[in-house]
Amino acid sequence: MNIGEVCSREVYIVRPTEPLAEAIAEMHKRHVGSLVVVDEIPGQVRPIGVVTDRDAIRSQVLRGRELATLTIGDAMTADPLTLAETCGIAEAIGQMSTRGVRRAPVVSESGDLVGIVSLDDLLPVVSQQLTALARLIGDEARREGGGAVANERGSSRPARAFLLGS
Repeated sequence: MNIGEVCSREVYIVRPTEPLAEAIAEMHKRHVGSLVVVDEIPGQVRPIGVVTDRDAIRSQVLRGRELATLTIGDAMTADPLTLAETCGIAEAIGQMSTRGVRRAPVVSESGDLVGIVSLDDLLPVVSQQLTALARLIGDEARREGGGAVANERGSSRPARAFLLGS
């Protein structure tokens, strides 16, 4: 499975020159916590930043300016981590962890914006993978006839011990 399969293809974009107050209002209206800042070259949409609701507040407080005087460019995190839509789940989680981000724009091979992925998108996928792994381990233990194996209710039957070499 890759990032292109789990990312959201509905991405709200803004330009760095747009008023921050309007972006915050739009985020509230759309129930989203972030917007991707883009540079639009004819025929291309390239992510150049990300602005979150937290970025907006921090920018206003740190700059000591009225919200109405700030632009997206004043608050955005420039040079965002972008993930190729062909990137694997584990690799994406590793990159997000290294950069300390909760979301990342997803780009095509040509670098165009095609989606956004967040930790909230990845958690169910990882959970399903861990559940499948736990089932596999449990199945193997049952086939081999040993070990404490948790049943569906979470209780375990005692392990049968075998002394090797006897």
